[in-house]
Amino acid sequence: MSYTHVVKTIRHPLWENAYRITIAIPKERAPEEGYPVLYVLDGNAYGVLFENVVALQSLHTESTGVSLSVIVSIGYEQEDIFPPQRVYDFTPKSEVINLPEYPPGAPWPISGGAEHFLELLKEVKEIVRQMLDMNDEQQLIFGHSLGGLLLVQTLVREPQLFSHYYICSPSLWWNQEQVLQEALQISQVECAIFIAVEQEVKHRMYENARSLFCHLESLPLQSVQFHTSPHENHLSIVPTSISQALRFLMNKK
Repeated sequence: MSYTHVVKTIRHPLWENAYRITIAIPKERAPEEGYPVLYVLDGNAYGVLFENVVALQSLHTESTGVSLSVIVSIGYEQEDIFPPQRVYDFTPKSEVINLPEYPPGAPWPISGGAEHFLELLKEVKEIVRQMLDMNDEQQLIFGHSLGGLLLVQTLVREPQLFSHYYICSPSLWWNQEQVLQEALQISQVECAIFIAVEQEVKHRMYENARSLFCHLESLPLQSVQFHTSPHENHLSIVPTSISQALRFLMNKK
């Protein structure tokens, strides 16, 4: 399977570098119900990875469960795989911010733009809708780390925006677990959710992700799966969980 790529740019509200939206459309004809669409946050880092994994596994859908899909990578017009803009885009507003030391020892980039980013996601979905026949019941989204945090915020505020969520190693420690506490108040969810996390003690990565899973699993109409491995870290959990995540999500209606 190969793709035709269409690239769109959308102005960022704060930075000179725009968002770069890369839409990878299979050259094969769309199924009668339309293409499934997989939206990939941190597109600079993960867009090509997902294109390749889906292309390979969709060659044998009958055994992998992975279908021919459109891949929409949401990244930035710069070469950094994890640019500082993502901190703004993926984090919630808060009057008080309490954070651990930033990894490079410098001040944290500006944060609090998640509401704007949710509006961007709606805009991107409409762009895709106007371009091609898509399956409204197969609208998947992937987010890792702060991107995973953004997906949990989406579940809290607008869960119907996507039908299937792949939440990978979410940074639920952000601002003293602000988003996690909101997520633990969710009373109903009707989408399919796959949560993957490494067994990391630092920042309570595993403990927080497990708490989120246990709460979601207790809800009516839930369809949620949890994946972990003692051998992975915060970055390696992504490539090692993709196949299981896609098989689970793409076979949940």
